[in-house]
Amino acid sequence: MSIWSSLDPASATVDPGGAVTVTLRLRNTTDLVEEYRIAVAGEPAVWAEVEPRTLRLYPGTTGSTEITFRPPRTPDATAGGHPFAVDVIPTEQPGDKTVVEGHLTVTPFTEVRAELLPHTVRGRFRGKPRFAVDNLGNTRLTASLTGKDNGGQLGFELSPANVQVEPGRAAWVRGRIKPGAITWFGSRESHPYKVNVLRSGVEPVEVEGVFLQQAIMPRWLLGLMGLLLTSALAFTIAWFTFDPKFGSKAREGGMVPVGNPLSLPDNQPSAKAPAPDQEPKQAPAAPPAGDGGENEGGGEGEGQGDGQGRPLGGPGHHLLYLNKAGPWPEPAPAEEQATSRTIPVESPGFAQTGHEWKCTYSPVRFTICGLHDIYQAGTEPTFDFWVRSNGDPEASISVIFDWNFDGDKEVLQRREVFKTFRLEPNQEWQRYTELVGSDFVEGDDYRDLTGGKLSIGFWIRSGNSPIEVRANVPREQENISALRIPYEPTPE
Repeated sequence: MSIWSSLDPASATVDPGGAVTVTLRLRNTTDLVEEYRIAVAGEPAVWAEVEPRTLRLYPGTTGSTEITFRPPRTPDATAGGHPFAVDVIPTEQPGDKTVVEGHLTVTPFTEVRAELLPHTVRGRFRGKPRFAVDNLGNTRLTASLTGKDNGGQLGFELSPANVQVEPGRAAWVRGRIKPGAITWFGSRESHPYKVNVLRSGVEPVEVEGVFLQQAIMPRWLLGLMGLLLTSALAFTIAWFTFDPKFGSKAREGGMVPVGNPLSLPDNQPSAKAPAPDQEPKQAPAAPPAGDGGENEGGGEGEGQGDGQGRPLGGPGHHLLYLNKAGPWPEPAPAEEQATSRTIPVESPGFAQTGHEWKCTYSPVRFTICGLHDIYQAGTEPTFDFWVRSNGDPEASISVIFDWNFDGDKEVLQRREVFKTFRLEPNQEWQRYTELVGSDFVEGDDYRDLTGGKLSIGFWIRSGNSPIEVRANVPREQENISALRIPYEPTPE
């Protein structure tokens, strides 16, 4: 061996969002001046910073380098142990490469976000809201959901009432709200309610909503019916009480003219007629409709986009935003910070069409499960994803849309892969859109989603360094990653 190496400590523990440093010590045991290149391999490599990356040692001398791990506070940094290796490669004698093994433990953290869609539901006999439970932590979430209102006038049914959500994933819960009594007449009644997401040992997460109970016979309809009834009653009374009297003042015998008879002078026409050689004058014709008028024009439509007519997420149908966990109907709240997910070079393999595909976490996917949407024929998925490289001149990436239409089958049923998008090595955000074009499509045709799932995958096609994808961007900020899918949510 041409080198002696030691890692201190060999095992380290770090909190997501924090940092931990280990020290690598090297000694040149050869008779040559040697330069050593140092690189980290394994899953924690994307969180590692090596300083310095090279060591130049004289024979018999010792040097050290520090390796700092900074896992992000996102679902990407899964809780538990992560083995890693440090490669030490001599420049003069590369065949004497040394590998030092270590172990990094990431502590668990829990972050849950719950949303109610829509916030306000209306109905006469029931309301059907949907609840989304988003696991933004790095460990599996087990929770139960319960509903309540202040007056005890509502009944709640939640399906499922208990959920298990993998890190970076979301679960949908369908709700049914029933009022205790039916309102037959009058105006609508407002019933505030809450849904609690309960977890063991921590405070519950509350989501507030409103159920507007509408009357069977609204007030305006009662007024109209009263007016019609009053009119009908008045007409009936008039019909039976009015008795018209008809008579004649003519006397028997011939009619006797009264007054002076009218006489005209002799040889005088009763009306002035035009001379034979004179044609009657015609009234001037009315001008044709629209002559001399101005053409009317329609106003311009409004919309949000890139200022060149393209709407956010492309010209597709239903808009979703790329958040920390997956595609989401709403953008991140204004108080949250935009994040970026690091896509590693050695990505785990994607499932094949027709193979088993469960809703589990992957560092290269953004996934949403439990979709109940209606397919809109004639539309296609479109997207605007913001990505950047870390300076690698060969960096390029592809986006993959994976679909499962039937939640009970848990197989990959459709895949769409878009062409390679090459990134500029200037470390600036660039927009990758569907305008790059489709590479290939395989699997089933689109159909309605009944508990299905959608996964947006990113695949590094070339280059030797990770690529970042921008996500969880609040609405008022720039470079929002969004997409549109050819679906519309199931009407309640």
